[in-house]
Amino acid sequence: MYPSSVYSITERSKMIRMTQAAKGKKRQKSQGYVAAASARQFPSPSRHEVAFAGRSNVGKSTLINALSKRKNLARTSKTPGKTRLVFFYETERDDLYFVDLPGYGYAKASRDEMTSFSRVTDDYFKSGRPIGVVLLLIDIRRGFGDLDLQMLDYLCHFNIAWQVVLTKADKLSRQAIVKAEREAMLTIEKYAAQYGHKSYTPISVSAGPSPRDAAVQSLERRIYNIVDGIE
Repeated sequence: MYPSSVYSITERSKMIRMTQAAKGKKRQKSQGYVAAASARQFPSPSRHEVAFAGRSNVGKSTLINALSKRKNLARTSKTPGKTRLVFFYETERDDLYFVDLPGYGYAKASRDEMTSFSRVTDDYFKSGRPIGVVLLLIDIRRGFGDLDLQMLDYLCHFNIAWQVVLTKADKLSRQAIVKAEREAMLTIEKYAAQYGHKSYTPISVSAGPSPRDAAVQSLERRIYNIVDGIE
């Protein structure tokens, strides 16, 4: 490719590496996002959607980054509870969005702000989006709160598939994690039986230094199986 009469062995090796790196960058998929304050700004419903719901500061951004294999795709707000937008993130799959819904339950949010959060979330669920599954994130140390149960009831009422994800598992011992998972499963089975939904076992994930651990990979498989109709 490079005439030996012009380039030294070292120079040829360097240029080959640069060429290979450039090709690799072209193959890498660009992942972007759409931020929407109302249904009018939502992207066209042309892809399956995996929505992330939960209280403010429960770890939605961390989980989205881990699943997307991108460190800063979803950025954590410096002021929890202030995000009033719905974010649609592109993923490795051309037929799938990760959808980050506004967090709920922030104690310092004003009544107007809470109404705004509720309105844009309602817009999302009532606008006929192709929702494959909603991941309901619960802080494993606190379990289900009243607002989490309201969200669960909402999802069941509108016949939307859901999967409970217990976050911040790195804050507990293995024994405490097992206990929390058992308690969560009781709630899951109760709501699934009441509404005739399929119940999925909760998956515990951590916010530690290894976001692509076995738990996240297991959750990724579960998500794709539900979206693709395998589970």
